[in-house]
Amino acid sequence: MALELQQLRQVIALAEHGSFVRAAAALHISQPALSRSIQNIERQFGSELFERTSQGTVPTDLGRLYLERARDLLRMADDFEREAVHRGAMQAGRVAAGGGPYPSEAVLARAAARFAAQFPGVSLRVRSGDWDELLQRLRSRELDFFVAETSTLHREADLELAPLGATHALYFAARAGHPLAQRSDLPTSELLTWPFVTPGRVPPRLLDPLLSMLRGTTGRSFPAIECNGLSALKRILASSDCVSASILPCISGELESGSLVLLGTAPWMHLQYGIVSLKGRPWTQAAEKFAAFVREAEHEAAQEEQQLAARFWPRSKT
Repeated sequence: MALELQQLRQVIALAEHGSFVRAAAALHISQPALSRSIQNIERQFGSELFERTSQGTVPTDLGRLYLERARDLLRMADDFEREAVHRGAMQAGRVAAGGGPYPSEAVLARAAARFAAQFPGVSLRVRSGDWDELLQRLRSRELDFFVAETSTLHREADLELAPLGATHALYFAARAGHPLAQRSDLPTSELLTWPFVTPGRVPPRLLDPLLSMLRGTTGRSFPAIECNGLSALKRILASSDCVSASILPCISGELESGSLVLLGTAPWMHLQYGIVSLKGRPWTQAAEKFAAFVREAEHEAAQEEQQLAARFWPRSKT
């Protein structure tokens, strides 16, 4: 069975867009041409790769297996055929990485800007999400790797976890006019009596002690609000009496302007990031290069956190 790389890209595009019309537009071909191509592939397999419904297309079990193999084959093809190296600099290629809400803003954004400046010919895709969403994308070969708190992933036998080393302290924060803003030495249990907002799921390593502090105090749910991303979180904090927790680089601008203030921290309130990839899956040159930029950016973020802590949460307040 001979399948061309273009056919592999067509199957992947249809899975990602969920529609023949949208996938054809993204591939710059006609919808009938794409439909005929997919049908030809399915005839070679003797089975359908997609279920056609009124809402769009969904991969079958065989289709999902095909997609995993197709993404791996395209990665290797791109590595050999598109990543031309000239004088030590990549001229082409692609890499896809992901991160949790905090590392996406504090680490991946910094790394992406520098990577794009040095390797403008390489296509870079960065996705932000919770670790379970990122894990699904990694296993479906949509991501080369992702960066996240790794405490929830150590039991996953198919994963390679490479710790980044630094410990990133979390600080409770609220708007400058919050009723708690002028108080010091606030116990964590008192902070949790206020509505708590998070930009994603809280790792169990942190969630368990937080929930134990809430027991017997109020009937408030935790978190009170779970929003998608840091921008929404900051808007909520600015216009309410909600409390949240963040690493300092993600709220440095708000601390500088005085719109947000720090309320406290605790020794166990910290995150430890790692680079998560699939065991046995070869890395492209582009992915290896970007991972190196990520490691450098994470080290710089840790140094920035120390400087911000000295300024906005001096030792006399702890």
